[in-house]
Amino acid sequence: MEQEKKEGQVKVETLEDRLKEWGIDLEKFRAKAGKTKSNAKVKLDNEVAALRTKMDEAQKKLEELEKAGGAASGDLKKGIESAWAELKKAFDNAAAKFK
Repeated sequence: MEQEKKEGQVKVETLEDRLKEWGIDLEKFRAKAGKTKSNAKVKLDNEVAALRTKMDEAQKKLEELEKAGGAASGDLKKGIESAWAELKKAFDNAAAKFK
């Protein structure tokens, strides 16, 4: 039981670290969007806003997972995995656009 809790904490910490990294990336995307022409800027600003929303949702799921600890239900774990996969895909797509 203790081992499961430690593994869960490590995973939560890893996810938190990744969210922080994505937060930094998001600010870089926002800065690049600010330097573009108006049509592209609107599109990129919308992309940044959508990413921020997805990050906030993933953060909430992560907080729920932390509160549940080792007793997290399968639905909660599936929810965070789904939110995480969606967020990763969105960041990968955005990163390709902002290069």
